[in-house]
Amino acid sequence: MATTLAPQASVDDLRRQSWIRRRDLLATNGVWVALIGLVLFNVVATRGFVSVQTLQTNLGQMATVGICAVGLTLVMATGGIDLSVGSLMAVAGASAGVLVLAAPAVLDVPVLGLVLVVLTGMAAAAVLGAANGYLVGHLRIQPIVATLVVMITARGIAQMVTSGRLYTVENDSVVWLGRGSILGLPVMAWVMLVVVVVASWVARRTVLGRRIVAVGGNETAAALAGIPVRRTITTVYVVAAALAGLAALLSVGVNGTVDTANLGLGYEFTVISAVVVGGTALTGGRPRIWGSIAGVALLQLLGFTLASHDVAKEVASLVQAAVIVAAVTTQLRRRR
Repeated sequence: MATTLAPQASVDDLRRQSWIRRRDLLATNGVWVALIGLVLFNVVATRGFVSVQTLQTNLGQMATVGICAVGLTLVMATGGIDLSVGSLMAVAGASAGVLVLAAPAVLDVPVLGLVLVVLTGMAAAAVLGAANGYLVGHLRIQPIVATLVVMITARGIAQMVTSGRLYTVENDSVVWLGRGSILGLPVMAWVMLVVVVVASWVARRTVLGRRIVAVGGNETAAALAGIPVRRTITTVYVVAAALAGLAALLSVGVNGTVDTANLGLGYEFTVISAVVVGGTALTGGRPRIWGSIAGVALLQLLGFTLASHDVAKEVASLVQAAVIVAAVTTQLRRRR
């Protein structure tokens, strides 16, 4: 009897393992399958979809979210979260706006002006990102609470810096950053691509990337192995904040204004959704940089598709929510 059951048990085990591998493969690459499917649907069903203008529009609209998503992917890979992304964008925009008004002569120098504005905005956001890292990594405050505090504080600081006024930015370099193009594609898209490539290399090939995976996988074990957990956590929050600052400057360039009451407002939820859809686990682990960009592209294209087919905004929001729920459910099933 034992000799007849053993082969059957072995076959069942192989089938189970094969099913688990297929399930994990779908969970890891499901966002790409969905994105390709949505693109094919639009090619067939959406008039004018296959055009340079459509490509430029969608790339431009997803660039700022994509850059923020890269930073948040690193944060979430450590098991954290960052609700302050939008407010950090407001701080960066306010800082850059004040600089443009205070030193117009210096900033009129093409390359120098652009570098100074970008560095100022990113540095201002990074300081508050360090505050996030200190609260989470050193004081051990829950990330959702710590970043909520910084979110409220940062928005208040941005409003104070600008006195609640709308600033017009007429600097040519900043406007080029948001509205210019290189080889027919928006400068914003090229900036996003550079950020994604560099971040992907860091996550896969550097000591910091390995530390992020270790901290997100098991923080206690990482500490026992000698990994500087606090420094790693602080670093990812600073990087995420700096990238939010960069995204803010792109947004300012597009609009030509700094409106701290609305700049980055609600961005945190859009960015978190994209990262989750892209496959980075809410509980930490391996940062899926390209997956996050695919998540951004999927949500952007989904919104574009629904709008193109005259679907009501209320229904569109429900569809996007369903996509997010499906992504989270897939993650939970994969962990079981």
